[in-house]
Order: sequence, then structure tokens, then C-alpha cells
Amino acid sequence: LTRGAHELILYGTGYYGKRTVIYFNPFVDGNPVQRSASVRTWLEDSRINRLVTGHQPHGQSPTVVRHPSTGLLVVTADTSRSNANASKVQNPANNRGEAISVVRIIGDCLFIQGEKNDGRPHGCCLHVDPNKDIMPDALVGRQLTDNSWVKTVMRGSEDMKVTIARGKGFNVEVSDISIQQACLRLKSEYGWGGAFAIQLQDITADKINPAELTVEACLPEEEILSPRKYQRSHSFKQKMFDEAETYLFSYNGVMLDPDTEQGKRIVENVNKMIEKGKRVIFISNDSTLSRKSFFKKITTKFGVQLHQSVEAACKRPSGSKRSLSNYHSSSSVCLSQDSVVTSAFTCAWFLKSAGIKKPFVVGYGNGLIDEFAVEGIDDYFATVDKNGQQKPEFLQPVTAQNILDIVRQAPDIDAIVVGWDHQLTALTIAVAAQYLRWSMELGKPIPIIACSMDVGGILGRTPEDFDIPHFAGRKVRTLGIGTMSHAICSCVRPPRHAINVGKPSQLFIEHLRRPMDEGGLEVDFTKAVMIGDNMNTDVELANRAGMKSVLVLSGVTSAEDFDRAVRMSRMMIPDSQTPKSFPTWVIDTFANVET
Repeated sequence: LTRGAHELILYGTGYYGKRTVIYFNPFVDGNPVQRSASVRTWLEDSRINRLVTGHQPHGQSPTVVRHPSTGLLVVTADTSRSNANASKVQNPANNRGEAISVVRIIGDCLFIQGEKNDGRPHGCCLHVDPNKDIMPDALVGRQLTDNSWVKTVMRGSEDMKVTIARGKGFNVEVSDISIQQACLRLKSEYGWGGAFAIQLQDITADKINPAELTVEACLPEEEILSPRKYQRSHSFKQKMFDEAETYLFSYNGVMLDPDTEQGKRIVENVNKMIEKGKRVIFISNDSTLSRKSFFKKITTKFGVQLHQSVEAACKRPSGSKRSLSNYHSSSSVCLSQDSVVTSAFTCAWFLKSAGIKKPFVVGYGNGLIDEFAVEGIDDYFATVDKNGQQKPEFLQPVTAQNILDIVRQAPDIDAIVVGWDHQLTALTIAVAAQYLRWSMELGKPIPIIACSMDVGGILGRTPEDFDIPHFAGRKVRTLGIGTMSHAICSCVRPPRHAINVGKPSQLFIEHLRRPMDEGGLEVDFTKAVMIGDNMNTDVELANRAGMKSVLVLSGVTSAEDFDRAVRMSRMMIPDSQTPKSFPTWVIDTFANVET
């Protein structure tokens, strides 16, 4: 006994040995891809500029792929797996739920309209000629640096957002992000920096910070409930690693004590890469370091030949590269600005680009102050003096009088900057909170900018022969800038959110990506590799930017930490590392890499 159309199903599924259009899968590992060059050419020669198919499921709304070379629109309009948990009382095969979408073609316009399972409306209008599309609809069908795609525009509210999605097997990772964030995350081939350019002064924390990620499963319920099979290999691939042109190194945890054999070997490996003409850039979330001091630390203490890396970058053909003579004109910032990046600089770069005139700066040391000077930011009010030392007035008890005395020194603050502060006091937090609260009450809220959102950091380890045996060999942790900025933001109601300018933020990525004549480093992420020790910052930065990554187990992440993250991912523990935080490769130490 067979069901109806049995022979047609056998034909469509390739039973007779041939692939057919009927069951063609337009995705790779569950994620949309552009059609091949031969298919695009055939469609263009046939004067076909829109292709609408039904297979395969990909969440609660149709999936659109706009081909940048020809403008071809490919729409996969299958929402049959929108909600595997939908009620099956009346229809046992109901895996769609309440989601519904309509795709219409009228003249040169393709319309998508519908509702998601929660009743929120979405839709867009796309023209055959992409130049006729208006924002935010023009974003639909374009790909972002992390390989997710803009699917649709969420309607029904003043603050419109776009839905982005990235398939992984039979799951679809979905989030709604702001128009500004989508524009910043576009791949270069999809218009980043051109018609979709964003002015940094328009950025706010709620528009730039990562959105909540949900997973829409395109599987039957019984398969969703089974443990996820995490089968990805992280074995190091030397050939693929060597194909890159640019290598970004996180400092902490990657560079080890240069007086040890491992530390010496790491420096030798980095210098060999530079000798081969590779571009090497060191990055850090340490806001106490300026680029000048960071460059000196890497070159003097460790002996890394960053001077040669700068010269190699200058010799590459590019109209926006600075000339080599500019580097030799100064032995400080000019020489270091394209080979090291710290969050102190990305902060100064953002303040200048955003037009902020007088920030209140919470910090320690000279990193922020030195970078402000380079960017021409002279009018600021800081918790430290010109020498980077803590001002005594911020070490006093918290009283109304002490708060008012400090505020009187700078009543015209237009932003709060939070860097690493070794001596953060309750009074400093209280002063920053007053500025935030009073600006909100006056209807002119000021932003708070954090040099990173790290919750904590590692200062070192207790000795193996520590006099308290059960604490021997353990990490010594401290609070991070993210914890400090959160303490300030939590003092006001409703709580504020900080704009993150450290890794792995979109603004840090934007600085790495922008052309040099716009103050950026002009890194081509498709030809770059990130080497770091932290899954939440270094690896996350690489995945957001679309880079390959190497996780070294010589720093904050141990082999046990990584194994635990993999196990939690397999068991789908809610607070586990998300898939975005997993690296391309894992190695014990960079000393073991053949360069």
C-alpha cells in the first residue's frame, strides 16, 4: 500500500538516480548561499530576475538572497516548520503554528507580508533593480559578516528592526537588530560603507548592542528534544592558517613570559610571520595602555618586530594606505597606529567621530588621556590628573557635599567614559550616576561608553605551594570594566546600557574594518585570522567579523574550560557558550605552530 503520488515522490527525491529541481536544497548546512555563477548567468541570459521556491524550511518568514553581482532575487518561501510545538489537536501534522506569510509579485516589485507566531507583523518591498529599494527594505536579502542574512523588516512599531537569521543544520538562529547595526555588519560586497554608511554620532547603546538570540527549530518535536550532536572538529589546519594575510593577536594569554622557552618560541613564530610579509596586529581591551605604550611593550619587552609588519602593510597596493614616510616622521604614534589597537584608542576614536565634546572619564593611568591628546580631545573631566594619578577628591567618602563639589568642577558633561580603574570608589560611581540621572531628568540623556564589557579578568595564579593548600594553583580574578560600568548604569532607573567600544563590540570591528583614511585599519576579514585565549571576546570578535580564529589554551581558557563548553553545547544548557563563541581551531599554545 502506497500513498498518493508515490512515483512522483520517488522521482523528486532522486530515487531513479538523478537530482531534480523538485527537491533541490538551496542551502548549505542549513544556511542560504548565493547561486553559482553558471546558474546566475543562465538565469540572466533567460531574463529571469526573480526565483521563488518552496523548499526548504527556514524559520517563521521567507528567506531572501539578493545577488550583488546581478541583482537576482532568490526567495525560499517555506515556513512549514515555523513552530514544531504547535497544537496538533486538529491537525497532527501542524508544525507551522500561527506564522503566515504571503509572497506576491506585482510588476517589478516583490512583496513579502506576514505575521510571526507571536502576532508581530513583518514585510518588505523589493524591486528588480536594487537601487530602487528604500530603507530599511533595501537591507533584506543582504548578508552580514557573521554569515547571517537579513530576512525581513519587523513592522508595527516606531523603532523598526530587521530580522536576521543564520541556519545551522535544521536550526535557525534568529534575532531582531536595529537598522544601524545591520548596516554596520553588512559584508563589503553587500554595500557596507557606501549607501548604507552610518554616522557614529547617531549610535546609541540600544541600537548597537547585541540582540537576544533565539533558535527556531526546523525539526520534528521528538528530534528537538534529543541531545544535539556537536560534531565539529577544531583540529588545527596549518595550510588554511597560512593562507591568511593578516593576523590579529590578543596580548594576554597568547604572549607568554619571554624569558621562558615557550615565550621565546612564540616570539620567534610571530617574527617569522612578519618576515614572510604577513601583517600582524596586536589588540587589547586594556584601557590603561595607549597605542604608543602598547607598541613599546610588544617590541621592547617581547622583541616582536612590529616595525617590519608596518612596512609590509605600507608596501601593499592600496589607494588609502598611508605612505611609509609618515611612519618614519615620528617614532611614536605614527609608527604604532597600524600595528596595535587598544580600547583606549577605539574609545577616543569613537568620541571624536560621535562629536562628544566633554566626557567624564573614569579610569587609571595614561592610556585614555594619551589617546585623547592624539585625537585632539582636550576638554574632559577625569578621575585622574595629567600624570594618570588618582585625584584625591575621588577618594573621599560618599556625601552629598562631596558629590556636589565634584560636579561643580564640570557641570557641562555630555558623556560618561568608563575605563579600567584600579581605585574605583563609591564616590566615583555616585558622581557618574548623578550625571546620568540628571541628564535624563532634563530630557537630554547622555551616553555611557565602556572600554570593554569584560565581567572580570585574570591577574595570575596562586603558587602551587600556596600556604592555603585548597587554594593552590587557582586563578586570581578581578572585576572587569563591564562590571564597573554596570555598577554605574544600575544606579539609575530605568537602568541604562553602555556603548561598548572594546572587543568584541561592533564598534571595535568597525574600527578594524574602516579604510585608513577614515582612521581605521582596513582589515579584510575574509583574509584574516584572530588568535586569542578568550572565547567570549577574542573568538566572539572573530565570529562576528567573519574571521577564522585560533583559541590558545595558555591563557584564560583552559582545556577543561573548553571541554566543558562543548559538553554544555551538546546538552543545550541555556547559559552555555553559544555556538558563535566556538573557534575554528584550538591549540595548546602558539609556540606549537609552525610558521
